[in-house]
Amino acid sequence: MARDTYNRRVLEAIISGKDTSAVASKRLVQSMESESQIQQKCIQWFQYTYPELWRDGMLYHNANEGIRPGGQGRRIKREGLRKGVADLCLSIPRKGYGALYIEMKNPGGRISPEQKQWGENAIKHGNLWIVCYSLDEFEKAVNDYLRTD
Repeated sequence: MARDTYNRRVLEAIISGKDTSAVASKRLVQSMESESQIQQKCIQWFQYTYPELWRDGMLYHNANEGIRPGGQGRRIKREGLRKGVADLCLSIPRKGYGALYIEMKNPGGRISPEQKQWGENAIKHGNLWIVCYSLDEFEKAVNDYLRTD
Protein backbone atom coordinates (compact mmCIF):
# COMPACT_ATOMS: atom_id res chain seq x y z
CA MET A 1 0.00 0.00 0.00
CA ALA A 2 1.34 3.43 -0.95
CA ARG A 3 2.32 5.73 1.88
CA ASP A 4 -0.13 8.60 2.43
CA THR A 5 1.98 11.68 1.74
CA TYR A 6 1.17 15.33 1.23
CA ASN A 7 2.63 15.29 -2.28
CA ARG A 8 0.54 12.28 -3.27
CA ARG A 9 -2.61 13.95 -1.96
CA VAL A 10 -1.86 17.18 -3.83
CA LEU A 11 -1.18 15.21 -7.03
CA GLU A 12 -4.47 13.33 -6.62
CA ALA A 13 -6.27 16.64 -6.02
CA ILE A 14 -4.78 18.11 -9.20
CA ILE A 15 -5.64 15.02 -11.26
CA SER A 16 -9.21 14.93 -9.97
CA GLY A 17 -9.67 18.68 -10.43
CA LYS A 18 -10.10 19.46 -6.72
CA ASP A 19 -9.21 22.78 -5.14
CA THR A 20 -5.46 23.14 -4.49
CA SER A 21 -5.61 26.64 -3.01
CA ALA A 22 -3.81 27.52 0.21
CA VAL A 23 -6.94 26.81 2.25
CA ALA A 24 -7.40 23.41 0.64
CA SER A 25 -3.70 22.67 1.08
CA LYS A 26 -3.93 23.56 4.77
CA ARG A 27 -6.85 21.12 5.12
CA LEU A 28 -4.81 18.43 3.36
CA VAL A 29 -1.91 18.91 5.77
CA GLN A 30 -4.22 18.95 8.78
CA SER A 31 -5.92 15.75 7.65
CA MET A 32 -2.53 14.02 7.66
CA GLU A 33 -1.70 15.01 11.23
CA SER A 34 -1.93 12.30 13.83
CA GLU A 35 -4.15 12.66 16.87
CA SER A 36 -1.00 13.05 18.95
CA GLN A 37 0.33 15.88 16.77
CA ILE A 38 -2.98 17.73 16.95
CA GLN A 39 -3.16 17.27 20.72
CA GLN A 40 0.41 18.54 21.17
CA LYS A 41 -0.49 21.70 19.22
CA CYS A 42 -3.56 22.13 21.42
CA ILE A 43 -1.44 21.85 24.57
CA GLN A 44 1.08 24.38 23.22
CA TRP A 45 -1.73 26.81 22.40
CA PHE A 46 -3.24 26.35 25.88
CA GLN A 47 0.14 26.90 27.58
CA TYR A 48 0.53 30.19 25.72
CA THR A 49 -3.08 31.37 25.99
CA TYR A 50 -3.86 30.32 29.57
CA PRO A 51 -0.45 30.18 31.31
CA GLU A 52 -1.83 30.41 34.85
CA LEU A 53 -4.28 27.55 34.31
CA TRP A 54 -1.48 25.52 32.74
CA ARG A 55 0.89 26.22 35.65
CA ASP A 56 -1.84 25.22 38.08
CA GLY A 57 -2.28 21.90 36.26
CA MET A 58 -5.93 22.48 35.35
CA LEU A 59 -5.57 20.96 31.86
CA TYR A 60 -4.11 17.50 31.81
CA HIS A 61 -3.88 14.41 29.64
CA ASN A 62 -5.37 11.11 30.75
CA ALA A 63 -2.73 8.60 29.60
CA ASN A 64 -5.25 5.93 28.76
CA GLU A 65 -3.98 4.58 25.46
CA GLY A 66 -1.41 2.12 24.27
CA ILE A 67 -0.49 -1.47 24.86
CA ARG A 68 1.30 -2.27 28.11
CA PRO A 69 3.84 -5.10 28.21
CA GLY A 70 3.83 -7.97 30.70
CA GLY A 71 1.66 -7.55 33.75
CA GLN A 72 1.66 -3.76 33.50
CA GLY A 73 -1.76 -3.75 31.78
CA ARG A 74 -3.36 -5.76 34.58
CA ARG A 75 -1.71 -3.57 37.21
CA ILE A 76 -2.92 -0.28 35.75
CA LYS A 77 -6.45 -1.70 35.40
CA ARG A 78 -6.35 -2.49 39.11
CA GLU A 79 -5.16 1.09 39.66
CA GLY A 80 -8.24 2.45 37.87
CA LEU A 81 -7.58 2.48 34.12
CA ARG A 82 -10.88 2.74 32.24
CA LYS A 83 -11.62 2.26 28.56
CA GLY A 84 -13.05 5.27 26.78
CA VAL A 85 -11.87 8.03 29.13
CA ALA A 86 -11.40 11.35 27.33
CA ASP A 87 -7.89 12.41 26.32
CA LEU A 88 -7.92 15.77 28.08
CA CYS A 89 -9.60 17.23 31.13
CA LEU A 90 -9.95 20.93 31.84
CA SER A 91 -10.68 20.72 35.55
CA ILE A 92 -12.44 24.07 35.93
CA PRO A 93 -16.16 24.32 36.71
CA ARG A 94 -17.94 26.67 34.28
CA LYS A 95 -21.45 27.30 33.01
CA GLY A 96 -23.00 24.71 35.29
CA TYR A 97 -20.52 21.95 34.39
CA GLY A 98 -18.01 20.37 36.74
CA ALA A 99 -15.29 20.02 34.11
CA LEU A 100 -14.67 19.96 30.37
CA TYR A 101 -13.57 16.61 28.94
CA ILE A 102 -12.11 16.63 25.44
CA GLU A 103 -11.70 13.60 23.22
CA MET A 104 -9.14 14.37 20.52
CA LYS A 105 -9.40 12.79 17.07
CA ASN A 106 -7.65 13.45 13.82
CA PRO A 107 -9.89 14.41 10.88
CA GLY A 108 -11.73 11.27 9.88
CA GLY A 109 -11.12 9.66 13.27
CA ARG A 110 -13.98 7.78 14.88
CA ILE A 111 -15.22 7.55 18.43
CA SER A 112 -15.19 4.02 19.82
CA PRO A 113 -18.30 2.64 21.53
CA GLU A 114 -16.45 2.82 24.88
CA GLN A 115 -15.56 6.48 24.29
CA LYS A 116 -19.15 7.33 23.35
CA GLN A 117 -20.48 5.58 26.46
CA TRP A 118 -17.91 7.26 28.72
CA GLY A 119 -18.80 10.66 27.23
CA GLU A 120 -22.50 10.06 27.84
CA ASN A 121 -21.71 9.10 31.43
CA ALA A 122 -19.57 12.22 31.92
CA ILE A 123 -22.48 14.36 30.72
CA LYS A 124 -24.94 12.44 32.91
CA HIS A 125 -22.80 13.35 35.94
CA GLY A 126 -22.67 17.09 35.20
CA ASN A 127 -19.65 17.49 32.96
CA LEU A 128 -19.27 18.72 29.40
CA TRP A 129 -17.79 16.17 26.96
CA ILE A 130 -16.81 17.17 23.45
CA VAL A 131 -14.83 15.79 20.52
CA CYS A 132 -12.28 17.99 18.74
CA TYR A 133 -10.77 17.15 15.35
CA SER A 134 -8.41 20.13 15.02
CA LEU A 135 -6.58 22.88 16.85
CA ASP A 136 -9.20 25.37 15.63
CA GLU A 137 -12.03 23.33 17.19
CA PHE A 138 -10.07 22.96 20.43
CA GLU A 139 -9.37 26.71 20.65
CA LYS A 140 -13.03 27.60 20.08
CA ALA A 141 -14.29 25.01 22.56
CA VAL A 142 -11.89 26.05 25.34
CA ASN A 143 -12.43 29.78 24.79
CA ASP A 144 -16.23 29.32 24.76
CA TYR A 145 -16.09 27.16 27.90
CA LEU A 146 -13.87 29.56 29.86
CA ARG A 147 -15.58 32.75 28.72
CA THR A 148 -17.56 34.33 31.56
CA ASP A 149 -20.28 36.19 29.69
